[in-house]
Amino acid sequence: MHQFTRSRLVAGAVALSALSVLAAGCGGGSAVTSFTGNPTFEQQVQPNSTAARQVAQQNLVSDLAQLKKDAKSLTKDITVPTDLTTLSAALTTEEQDWQQMQHDSCSSMASDAQLVVFEAQTVSRDATSLQTDVVGMQAGDIATVYNDLSDIQNDLSALKTLGTTPQVTTATQVTAGTKVMQSANTMIDSDAKTKNALSVKGAQYLASAQKWAKQHTC
Repeated sequence: MHQFTRSRLVAGAVALSALSVLAAGCGGGSAVTSFTGNPTFEQQVQPNSTAARQVAQQNLVSDLAQLKKDAKSLTKDITVPTDLTTLSAALTTEEQDWQQMQHDSCSSMASDAQLVVFEAQTVSRDATSLQTDVVGMQAGDIATVYNDLSDIQNDLSALKTLGTTPQVTTATQVTAGTKVMQSANTMIDSDAKTKNALSVKGAQYLASAQKWAKQHTC
């Protein structure tokens, strides 16, 4: 996890403001600095801007490491694709039951229809599970990587404000993290569209099976 809380950026900005006031010697009196961030951070940045620069550099290194870890987790998250595979298999079973129904005798219509209904319900449940996992992935792994990228941008802004350059390279890791996040979003969009199409198909099989059963009951 990050070494400091999100308030570190606010504290850094306040520290910079205070340092500027002290340097200018405004008002002839002692400057009073108000800190609302992490106490440890406040302790480090109050004496001088050198400490602030060191903390900002450390934050950047920490956030880059966190991005690498979270991007890897996002890459390994196959929950939604697995859900789609499960949904597709359920629809295939429903289709097979519907096709078999058309070749059975009228005495089997009632049981065949019930079987198709059961499979259609399975398709519906699988589609709901996929959608739930999509929302979870967006709010979880994808959002985490997005926040990591935002943290890094804030770190770079803090360093720029402090008048120093990053001691580590960020472009490669940021580019990789961005691509992973974009790839995940593209996958989700594609799977969601497929899920909708399969759900519609499942409902169509059910309606056809129920109509067939009524027309071919002994």
